Amino acid sequence: MATHFRDTTSIDVVADTAHAIAAALQSDTEAASLAPIWDAVTAKADELALERRTLFRAARRARARLSVQDTLWDRMVAGLGRAVVDACGGHRDAPGYSRFFAKLTPSAAQRFGVQREVDTGRNWVVELGRDPAEALSQTWTPKVKAATDALEVASKERDQAVRALGPHQTSVLLFIDDANRELDKLEGQLKQLFPGEAARVASFLAATRAQRSAPAEEPEPAPDTTPTPAP
Repeated sequence: MATHFRDTTSIDVVADTAHAIAAALQSDTEAASLAPIWDAVTAKADELALERRTLFRAARRARARLSVQDTLWDRMVAGLGRAVVDACGGHRDAPGYSRFFAKLTPSAAQRFGVQREVDTGRNWVVELGRDPAEALSQTWTPKVKAATDALEVASKERDQAVRALGPHQTSVLLFIDDANRELDKLEGQLKQLFPGEAARVASFLAATRAQRSAPAEEPEPAPDTTPTPAP
């Protein structure tokens, strides 16, 4: 009679279903003694649901911060490209231009994934440092380094926030297994309490059937490797 929770069932649905079971048990004086365990299941599910919302919010905000830093890095690249062209007298075929953009253009660099952008920025800092007295180096070394450092920090924060969802999901799956075992145990107890009263037993488990139509668990946010184009 009881419908098990699926691995993909939202933890919010598990919490609401457990609460409905507890309420149904409490409403019947003969079954009320079985309610405390379902109050405990509800409390644990609520705790996991809150943790999941917190982790998802952290991941979304980390991705938003990364998007901002990616845009700022792209703007820095555009500025560096113009500065290099100006330093070469407007000639993109000059040796000074090829120091930075021999195999790529600024617009191509702006389309890189985050890690490649970081690596490219680090290479530019090295190239700029070859002649610290050069005006281009003095102006752009701190700008390139700052933009690249900020992008790398934001990328690591995003990755850390997404990785934190893994252990939490494991906890949810283990909890769902425990909740399903409690469902089986409850059904057996109810059948002992109310032998031959299938409809009465089913009434306490009705919420488990309703959860079949509830939405599945929200998918985890994956790392976003799509670069944000500069405005």
